[in-house]
Amino acid sequence: MHPILLLLPLALAAADAAPITLDEALAAAARSNVDLRIAGTDRALVGVEEYASWAGVLPRLDLTANFGNVYTAPSVQNISIPYIVTPPVGDPTIAYQYSLESIPANDVESYSLGLTLKVPIFDGMRNWATIARAKALLRAADRTYDEASLNVAFDVTRRFYEVVRAERSLKVLQEAVQRSEELVRRTDALYEAGRAPRSETWAARVTLGNDRISAEQQISRVSDARVALSIAIGRGADPELKVAPPSDLDRAVFQDPPEQATLVDLARRKRPLLSADEQRIQAAAEEIRSAQAGYYPTVSAQASYNRQGPYIAGTQGVYGDPTGQYVATFGIAVAWNLFEGRATSANVQRAHLNDERTRLVSEQNLLTVTGEIARSRVGYQTLSASAALAEENHESARQSLLLAERRYDAGAGTQVEVRDAMLNLTRAALTLLTTRIDAIIARADLNRAVGGAL
Repeated sequence: MHPILLLLPLALAAADAAPITLDEALAAAARSNVDLRIAGTDRALVGVEEYASWAGVLPRLDLTANFGNVYTAPSVQNISIPYIVTPPVGDPTIAYQYSLESIPANDVESYSLGLTLKVPIFDGMRNWATIARAKALLRAADRTYDEASLNVAFDVTRRFYEVVRAERSLKVLQEAVQRSEELVRRTDALYEAGRAPRSETWAARVTLGNDRISAEQQISRVSDARVALSIAIGRGADPELKVAPPSDLDRAVFQDPPEQATLVDLARRKRPLLSADEQRIQAAAEEIRSAQAGYYPTVSAQASYNRQGPYIAGTQGVYGDPTGQYVATFGIAVAWNLFEGRATSANVQRAHLNDERTRLVSEQNLLTVTGEIARSRVGYQTLSASAALAEENHESARQSLLLAERRYDAGAGTQVEVRDAMLNLTRAALTLLTTRIDAIIARADLNRAVGGAL
């Protein structure tokens, strides 16, 4: 089969790929966006830490076993031999006589089995503070993931409308090319009729060439915007990705946003970043409690069961009858560190400083969010007003071109007037498109700044 035929199904599939809507792009990003998946992994890691934090309050059971031999090499040792001394008066006594003796080698089997249970009773509430801290950090991780989702949603929305802007701009420039082609045909007809000089035909062709260059350059911008969107939603670089703009894009109504104070209050309640800071502050407070536990004693209960001997099985074997040949212990262990070189005091100071830093970071994040809201709100208001003015300006440019074309056809106007009117219409159309898209993106940015509550 010819290689071209092998590529034909792929080409047809790409051509038939349906444009994606904004909701579909957001859903795809929720599944495949790499930044969001990384945030999900970070959240899962914090969840594992919360799971592990319970180890300090749960019992610990250890099983130990040993299988081997004990070999003693031949040696010479000073051996004491007792003997009885009978004095002339008094009771007999025992005395010892030392002599060097050769001890032969010895090789015996050695087995052991042990089971130890340790139950924590009191540790100055260190472990419970550790658990509370881990829970607070897990809640903070959940809010951090929500913040990442919010940022990804805004980024996908922005890139989606950047594709819409690029595609609509290409359409505007292609319409400008069509108008320039019509101007070339009209100028050629007037020249052939003796009503226009040859210079105007060349001027019309220069205008057409410039419009074609602009349209060709815009094709590259469309491809770049599509690639950026496809990467944001986790599809990889796809310059053929098409989007389906909202049907009411050209009829979008831009309403005035709420007041700054209302938006800030909304962000305090809804912005995940600020909620995560609250949980981190709580975790820092629990860290202080955990550090202060070093001033208190620790109490634990411990029980052990141990067997040891030269036989592995049988009646006297280590792994034989468990009711005999064992040593069992039970007790309450109390440990109180009275001084450890100021380590506990340093840990408490460190925890207090970390708490202060966490609160300062929270204040800084609130100021940052407040600034984001202020900038987004003013930007949205400005762009909304600009969009209304741009619509009026576009209609004026369209009427101006119609008038210039009529005057030129009637011989009362010049080609320069027509070219200027065509250029003004193209600029007005691009400005209208840009301000509309920018206003929509500014609205989405304001929504992100307040936590997606608008």
